[in-house]
Amino acid sequence: MAFLAELKVAGGGVGKLKSVPKEELRDRSHANTSLSGKDVLENEADRWKYFFNSGCEAWFTDIKEHTFRSTFVKLNREEASIIVDHWERRCRVVAAAESEGRNVDRELEELSSKAMEELEPLGKLLGKAIDEECAASAAGLAFVKLSTRSPKDSRKALAKAEVAYQQRLAAAPQEVREDDNERWKLLSEEVTRTGAVASGEEGLTLLLDSARVFEDLEYALRGPKLADGVGSGAPGDYNVSLVARAWDPRLTLQSEFRGIAWGGKLTCLCQYFHPLYFEGLQGLQGQIEKDCLALFSTPAVGAAVQSLGGHCIVDFAWLGSGEVIIVELNPFDGVCLGTFPASTGLFLWDNEQDQAIMKGDAPFEFRVRSEKLSQPALKVQCNPDWRRIIYNETKA
Repeated sequence: MAFLAELKVAGGGVGKLKSVPKEELRDRSHANTSLSGKDVLENEADRWKYFFNSGCEAWFTDIKEHTFRSTFVKLNREEASIIVDHWERRCRVVAAAESEGRNVDRELEELSSKAMEELEPLGKLLGKAIDEECAASAAGLAFVKLSTRSPKDSRKALAKAEVAYQQRLAAAPQEVREDDNERWKLLSEEVTRTGAVASGEEGLTLLLDSARVFEDLEYALRGPKLADGVGSGAPGDYNVSLVARAWDPRLTLQSEFRGIAWGGKLTCLCQYFHPLYFEGLQGLQGQIEKDCLALFSTPAVGAAVQSLGGHCIVDFAWLGSGEVIIVELNPFDGVCLGTFPASTGLFLWDNEQDQAIMKGDAPFEFRVRSEKLSQPALKVQCNPDWRRIIYNETKA
């Protein structure tokens, strides 16, 4: 399905990589067919409904005391169609320019300006929502996303992050500049920061520059495939909105954790930025686990998890002893939604032992990295754009 494209194994592009030692290689490229069985969801129509009915609006009210402030903005089908049409036009322009060897920046800006003009009423509503959330943020910023996924893949955001990363790297001590793990941290921090916006225009710019946003909206408009292979269109079931959320500067890379809920039970937990080693986490696992489990056990969180059918991904932010908030809930169907390695982190759905843990058939586990990955192991976690920035690699 189109909206799952971003869940492909990281580093799918072709590049010259050093071989990874066998003991560090966990091949995630093939499905373990011995684990196959009846789908949790019977067909694509059920999965389509589950995906779009698992957005922020499904669970926010239940846990609003335990998560970020949020303001929702209606995104009608016509506005979604403008965003989808803009991305498709953009792809055609880029493809034509690449085949002709010409610069495409001016054409892309013209396309973006046209879409922004067509979406002016939406931009004003989004701007009002962002203003409200910025006023509530200690940093005066907000995070913008669809009710499903965020535009964290925006290339414009990555370009800004690269500039900030290079500035920080130039000013960093030599031991940081020569440490792959630390360079990854720097870039990850800057990429996260560039997702913060202060106006409707900035928010809309990110949404128009995201393949993830296009994928979700295209799928929402098309609907699940019918028997003849054609999308249903499902006009009555369209259920996507925009969300502005107050930016909380207390969140850091090492403060975020991902849990799996199965059958209404939190079965496992791991660090969110799973390729990285955080010295500051060592020795804190017991307290973090205790605090996350305590929040999960509250009636409010239980109700939110049940609104997603009892199976979901739960992202926590641990801010200190006894202080945890939930970042968001995401769908997890045991078939394809949320089961890819990019989503499950330090657990692998295709691994029989890991799957037993994730389904609650084995004892709860909390995993964090206890040492840094080698450069080859880190590189295979890194997509071509990040390799270019961190390792100065160029496209083949």
